[in-house]
Amino acid sequence: MEEIAATEKNKEDLLFYSRFLEKLNRIRPKQGGVKPRSPLKADDIRPLIIREGLQQIILGVTENCNMRCRYCIYSEAYSLSRNRTTKKMDLPTAKMALDYYVSLFLEGLEYNPTRLPSVAFYGGEPLMNFDLIKKCVKYLETTYPELVFRFSFTTNGTLLTEEKDDFLLEHGFFVNFSIDGPEEEHNRKRVYPGDKGSFSDVMKNAQRFMKKKSDRCGAMCVYDYKTNPFDLDAFFSTPDVPRLGNITFPNDRNGCTYYDQFSREDIAAFRKTMTEAFSYYLENDPYDENAHAFFYRIFAESASRILYSPSVLNSREGMVFPYSGPCIPGKKIFVDCTGKFHLCERVNEYFPIGNVRTGLDFENIANLINRYNEHLDSCGSCSINRACVKCYTSFTLDGLFENTSTVCKSDENQKKIELSRVFSIGETFPDLLNIKVKDHYTWLSGESSASGD
Repeated sequence: MEEIAATEKNKEDLLFYSRFLEKLNRIRPKQGGVKPRSPLKADDIRPLIIREGLQQIILGVTENCNMRCRYCIYSEAYSLSRNRTTKKMDLPTAKMALDYYVSLFLEGLEYNPTRLPSVAFYGGEPLMNFDLIKKCVKYLETTYPELVFRFSFTTNGTLLTEEKDDFLLEHGFFVNFSIDGPEEEHNRKRVYPGDKGSFSDVMKNAQRFMKKKSDRCGAMCVYDYKTNPFDLDAFFSTPDVPRLGNITFPNDRNGCTYYDQFSREDIAAFRKTMTEAFSYYLENDPYDENAHAFFYRIFAESASRILYSPSVLNSREGMVFPYSGPCIPGKKIFVDCTGKFHLCERVNEYFPIGNVRTGLDFENIANLINRYNEHLDSCGSCSINRACVKCYTSFTLDGLFENTSTVCKSDENQKKIELSRVFSIGETFPDLLNIKVKDHYTWLSGESSASGD
């Protein structure tokens, strides 16, 4: 009986490794790379957006903020992004943007009958123009009563009150709190003018909101080379902290000087600690998301994403983007305070794609996509091009795109580290690779990573 059991176990192992290698083989680029499709024209863009886009409109309701977070894309650390201003969006501009979005959305229902319209509010700190948020919600719910809107926004959390809580919950909002970890870590980066930390104010408001409706809020975390990942894992695994959602490093583009503060020793020490953290995670019940909230996200979910992302599993022959991972402009529509449409809330203002008065500029969008693809000069020979998720934000300058041969010099080595972790997980805990990553990000209502501060 023991021999039979062992044989069956061997068969299971062989089947697993066979399937694993088959999936891995899909990551490898075809010989000679992917043949790109012909340059796009304006007539190609509108049907693409109607069919595949319109997942969300993001209103930049203010460019002002009551905080001075050190890595903020709108701070002095980023020379190619705007700084904070006192500009606010007015109601007529917001109405025009919303009406335009809804008109396109209704047209697209033929192709996406189950999709719900999604509206996110962005800043600066969106709660500094809370009056407009309330008016937008009322306008949509009274003008389009046949539609069910998903509302969301990301906040630094310091301006939330009981009254605002009640309004947001009454109208089904999902609230993303920017929380960077325990008090010392959070206050190192997220400060008021004058450098006072914001941790106690944020947590007081977040925990009050959680007590009312814990499944309608989450946490978004930014970490860097001075972060201790073990501290983050312990903090976000406690029950009185909002569920951890999006995790990122600070943006390193747009004339970024934030990383000037880190020495080679800082970077080497961080990487060593991350290696130790990975080993610790695998040795301590890696299936328990609640016990290892941070490690589960950055190790298990990222491994699953590497293997099962559409760019890895599907042929990219003839696709709009033969390499890398940008979305078609119009998948999300970001509207600034003046009514201009932009590629994304994360892309600087040098790439407008329309405005509230004339709508999306389909010819400009086609030109932007074509220009972007022209700068993917090293992608055809890159060994990780099927696993690449870089988008516009990685290559934008002041109206120009930078070549991949310049931007991506160290990416292959980093991806090798990630792939080695994928194998380590797959060999020991194969079920972890079957995580439904999409379920987690859909839970972040509105499918938005919009961070307004």
